[in-house]
Amino acid sequence: MALPSLVDVNKPDGKHFTVCGDVHGQAIQSMKRLQFLIILHSFLNGLPSEDNPYLFNGDFLVRGSFSVEVILTLFAFKCMSPSAIHLSCGNHESKSMNKIYGFEGEVRSKLSDKFVELFAEVFCYLPLAHVINEKVFVVHGGLFSTDGVKLSDIRAIDRFCEPPEEGIFC
Repeated sequence: MALPSLVDVNKPDGKHFTVCGDVHGQAIQSMKRLQFLIILHSFLNGLPSEDNPYLFNGDFLVRGSFSVEVILTLFAFKCMSPSAIHLSCGNHESKSMNKIYGFEGEVRSKLSDKFVELFAEVFCYLPLAHVINEKVFVVHGGLFSTDGVKLSDIRAIDRFCEPPEEGIFC
């Protein structure tokens, strides 16, 4: 089942909600964060659970040489704990950015052409934004090219395509 473009998340009172942003395929930095999740209870907040969720807020790819490992690890966490791990789409999760910045080539060299297309399809399913407890709006900074975007505008976006050249989803 596809998530909506804007996901409403409820954080239990008195519980942590950890937001991580702009991983950019930097495996050394990112893997340290993810190791803390597993071994050292990331940032002292504990393992992901319904009472202790995490949101990775887009741009998982392209500036490091371990983008494949980063995104596969995040997908594995999402599969393990679907309600405890949230993933948002950033401006780098698109075919054009993947081609320009090297993720496409990394995928071809480490996996295959088929995975290039699979990643492109999966990225279209990632939500664009989250609202935590009806108070905190979390969106990747590189998404909207127009001012005055309302939550209802985001909810109405049909994101199951590549971002267009103009409009609120570009």
